[in-house]
Amino acid sequence: MILSTEELVQQINTLTQQLKEALAEIQILKAENQALKAEIKVLKEKLNTNSTNSSTPPSQDPFRKKRRKDPTGKPQGAQPGHRGHARQLVPLEQVQIVHDLRPGACPSCASAFFGDTPISTDIRQVVEVPESPPQVTQYNIHTCCCSRCGKHVKANIPEEAKYGFGPRLMGLVTSLSGEFRLSKRQVTALLGKIGIRICAGSVCKIHDRASSILQGPHEEIKQYTLQQKHLNADESSWKILSQKKWLWTGCGKDSVFFEIKASRSAQAFREVFGSFTGGLTTDRYSAYNSHKGPRQLCWAHADRDFEKIGSREGFDGFVGKALKDCKTTIFDLWHTFKSSQITREELIRKIEAGPMEDVRCLLKAGAVHEDCQNGTKATCLDFLDRFDMLWVFVYQEGIEPTNNTAERALRHGVIWRKLSYGSQSEAGAKFVERVMTVAATLKLRAQNTFEYFTSCFRAYIYGSQAPPIIV
Repeated sequence: MILSTEELVQQINTLTQQLKEALAEIQILKAENQALKAEIKVLKEKLNTNSTNSSTPPSQDPFRKKRRKDPTGKPQGAQPGHRGHARQLVPLEQVQIVHDLRPGACPSCASAFFGDTPISTDIRQVVEVPESPPQVTQYNIHTCCCSRCGKHVKANIPEEAKYGFGPRLMGLVTSLSGEFRLSKRQVTALLGKIGIRICAGSVCKIHDRASSILQGPHEEIKQYTLQQKHLNADESSWKILSQKKWLWTGCGKDSVFFEIKASRSAQAFREVFGSFTGGLTTDRYSAYNSHKGPRQLCWAHADRDFEKIGSREGFDGFVGKALKDCKTTIFDLWHTFKSSQITREELIRKIEAGPMEDVRCLLKAGAVHEDCQNGTKATCLDFLDRFDMLWVFVYQEGIEPTNNTAERALRHGVIWRKLSYGSQSEAGAKFVERVMTVAATLKLRAQNTFEYFTSCFRAYIYGSQAPPIIV
């Protein structure tokens, strides 16, 4: 069949239109394909996010494997050369019962006669919890009739009889809750095993008194901490009646303070740290950008950022792996300096001549290279903007390259939150921040928290101020 010219032109036009539509559809499919590839890349990165390349805690790592150590071939227990930790003997004046034991018969000749003076004495002490019931003091408060006017007069109640529990017991309850994170039910159960009957409501009242007593010491510790030259700062989530709040901490050399705020904002940071302008070690969180003084960025957090970049394909992976190599070199030099094998001047010279410039060049490459992902570029640009904050520890005494000090301090609060789901009231939150502040600071100073809480309640009962912690 021979087509006419008009039919051929019409068929060509139809095929041309179909070709255009097919090409347009191909372009749409290509765009969708590119979008799906980008989405898959993002999802893969999220799937591979864990505690080594982000701020995710290790407990939330997917498919977390238990760490297994390869056998060393050494026997269990203390190794040769290990310095033992023998239990120290209690001084004789603190021993309640002493038994003098002498041999009964000689195993050689069966004689029962021995010299009066021992040749040597082996001392063994046995420590036991006393079986005696708790000390209970009863006050009979009599009301008597006045012989002169006939008025009924009641005797004055002594201060120590107003609260139902003595200062040592209230100090113990506060220590069990604030230092050892026991719940109210656990406190009542534990005390019940040693014969002390106390209900959860009474524990709450003791917490309220402790919070009131510790308000002054908490403020004292905070002001003392904010006067130090350099602090470590961090924050973690908290809950008050299932509402999300934030637990902030500031850590000095021999003091720590905690505060619970409604947010994690820069305004909350200023409320917690006030006009503090000393050095501050933090992660890269933006709330700390309003700090006016010198700031050290945490290299442990930076290492996780570099790990995340290194897990990407292409040039991103090259930059991330190279940055991690630089970090390893920096920490090798730092540990060499800490072990006094090199001086501060040598540390500065070695870092400036090597890894410092390498890190700068790699960050610049990651920020501008056309093949790098947007996430890599954003991270590298952010580090370049704060580049000087990476190296404060190199030049100043008393500063570590990581923020581990603050993270260790927060761990107590994180475990408390997981066990108790936070606080059930604003008053409960105040108790948490105050008792944690006092307990953590006393721990840094190797002081007995139970004795301190007891002395606080003793002062409270007799109308005195809580004893100071800062000396």
